[in-house]
Amino acid sequence: MRLLIGILLFHLSSSAQQILVSPYIQPGNASTLDYEEKVVIWQTDNVAGQFSVEYGKSPNQYISAEVQTTHLHLGGRHLILYRSVLPKLEFDQSYYYRVTLMTKPIMEAKFETRSRKPSSRFVIFGDCGVGSPAEAEIAYQAYLKKPEFILITGDNVYSRGQVSEYLQNYFPYYNREDAGPDKGAPLMRSIPFYLSIGNHDVGAADLGRFPDGLAYYYYFDLPLNGPVFKNTVVATGRADRVDTFRQVIGSRFPGMANFSFDHGNVHITCLDSNPHINVNDPELISWIENDMKNSKATWKIVAFHHPGFNSSNAHYEGQWMRALAPVFERSGVDLVLNGHVHNYQRSYPLHFEPKKDSTGKPLIGANGRGRVDGVFKIDKKFDGSKKNEPDGIIYIVTGAGGARLYDTALSEKPERWVHTPAENWMPFTVKLISRTHSFSMIETKNDRLILRQFDTKGNELDKIELEK
Repeated sequence: MRLLIGILLFHLSSSAQQILVSPYIQPGNASTLDYEEKVVIWQTDNVAGQFSVEYGKSPNQYISAEVQTTHLHLGGRHLILYRSVLPKLEFDQSYYYRVTLMTKPIMEAKFETRSRKPSSRFVIFGDCGVGSPAEAEIAYQAYLKKPEFILITGDNVYSRGQVSEYLQNYFPYYNREDAGPDKGAPLMRSIPFYLSIGNHDVGAADLGRFPDGLAYYYYFDLPLNGPVFKNTVVATGRADRVDTFRQVIGSRFPGMANFSFDHGNVHITCLDSNPHINVNDPELISWIENDMKNSKATWKIVAFHHPGFNSSNAHYEGQWMRALAPVFERSGVDLVLNGHVHNYQRSYPLHFEPKKDSTGKPLIGANGRGRVDGVFKIDKKFDGSKKNEPDGIIYIVTGAGGARLYDTALSEKPERWVHTPAENWMPFTVKLISRTHSFSMIETKNDRLILRQFDTKGNELDKIELEK
């Protein structure tokens, strides 16, 4: 039986109202360390409620925040989405918030704002919202790590990114009342989630067939500091539904597909890596370079769904994001975090120069769909322990967050990771663990970064340390 925790019933006169999604925290449109805010979001059925939101540094110092109400008409289903922006927050500060229906509090929780200190602690996983026991275990273990935020590497919910799937496979695991390895955890009410967009997240872009599709843009509120590129996700289907969707979502669609943010001494850039993008788009390349250049953070990380460097068999051909490797290298990127392949992989530090076409652009599609050949330079002296200053970028696949695992027979067997030809694959992978679901955790302090990988029981599977 699917978990249905988080549904609260309240009686308003003669009718009953269901709170389908309990209040939770989102980052809002705050990217640099010049401004901080958070957004509280929740959802009910079609029975409207008189909600209020209060917040402050202590429960005795509450001030009121405005509540915005949005009615969603999703192909015969009427739902109400509520949003409340908590603006002008102080950095490195604890805040309490309370959501009240009439005179009865329905949520009282606490969150921490982003830090300006030279440190960070966050959890990363992807390919998660499938409604599996492993999803619950990962959520619980992530909760025990007490992260400052959680970064998702795409495919946030399965299998098409619909409202109905979030209600069944996502919020019951990450926005619960209680915590347990067989349940999940109350993560989202206190810890902001930053989410990249994967292929399953845009699988219901035809709003004629799927009226509740593209739910990523309903449920999340992320920085809007990335440009809207020509090649992006397009909402299709009935014109009236597309128009209504655009009116409801506003600049979040498709603006949230690419964004960046700072936290402590880390700068993270999240990219849309779906096949509709153009990796040779000069505007995309310029934005990545300027985004990294303008950040003063010690550690620079890029996150997106489709890995360019993958030694698994699954999705091996989907290498188009390799074309951006030189852009990342000259922009000072330290780590690239991906999902899509449902296992854990860590590369050696590497440089990659893609093969060019007659116009000088990276050649995509050589020897198969999406393949990118080129020249590798691999730093095999780096061991993340004694030698911890990498020459090149380390690429991480962390897509074992709950969905069915890929290529379990390859786990920790390097002799089976081989692909050909040499222009397309070199032994760049140092770890491939596919026998168990897992998640990553990164901790930074000044010029030191530690990356660990944990399984569903909290056992450490991998650890490296980087220094500058």
